[in-house]
Amino acid sequence: MTRHFACLARHVVVSSVCLLLFLLSPLARSELQVSVAKGVYSIDLAVQMHVPARYVYRVLTDYVHIYRLDSAITDSEILPSQEAGVVRVRTRIADCIGVFCIKIDRVEEVRESGHDTLQVTTIPTLGSFKSGHAVWKILGMEESTLVIYQAQMEPDFYIPPLIGSYLVTKKLRQSILVSLAKIECIARIQAAQERHHAQDTVLAAGESADADAVDAALLAGRDPTPVARAPAAGSTASVSTGCVQPCGINGATC
Repeated sequence: MTRHFACLARHVVVSSVCLLLFLLSPLARSELQVSVAKGVYSIDLAVQMHVPARYVYRVLTDYVHIYRLDSAITDSEILPSQEAGVVRVRTRIADCIGVFCIKIDRVEEVRESGHDTLQVTTIPTLGSFKSGHAVWKILGMEESTLVIYQAQMEPDFYIPPLIGSYLVTKKLRQSILVSLAKIECIARIQAAQERHHAQDTVLAAGESADADAVDAALLAGRDPTPVARAPAAGSTASVSTGCVQPCGINGATC
């Protein structure tokens, strides 16, 4: 069993724990609407994150580790793009609503406009959606960030009548809340790492974060900050982020 599927097997626990942590965090002041009309699901989101915008942008554009933001993502990869300035990302999703489980393929093209806008277009011929479009706005506000997200998606897979659009929108809303908590917390960890790195005379020049070690720690439910800082031999220094930790960080159940 791969590390992605190991976490997926505990997805219900993950979602419940992370949603609780989210409701206790500053992100509870977010505005989120999820609706459906004629088979098209719409998402409108505005949330203030208490971390500088550049770190939020970095997390959202870390396509290699995008599965950190949603435990339903079992696989992801960057595909060759036919257009300069556009990143093509494929993700595979395995998720359940009650006893109904499904595997979904999604291929999206992400256009990065400056450091405050991401335009995302779903490619219907390469996945499980008839259409899809999304826009991220990452707006800096001194030491915080206003994140605005608008998306529409039309699934091209069967949804049983017993499940219905109500349960789908409820599950989608819950997943978004969990992902938001993870985005902010990972961004805070990275911001704290950089602040500490700049002040830490123990670290040797040129050392950088070990992405694989961070990834392993997140998926194992351990605090990733000690390994992320790539400390010199014998160093046990850690970084305090001050955020409510979501699943996979600082012992939260995963």
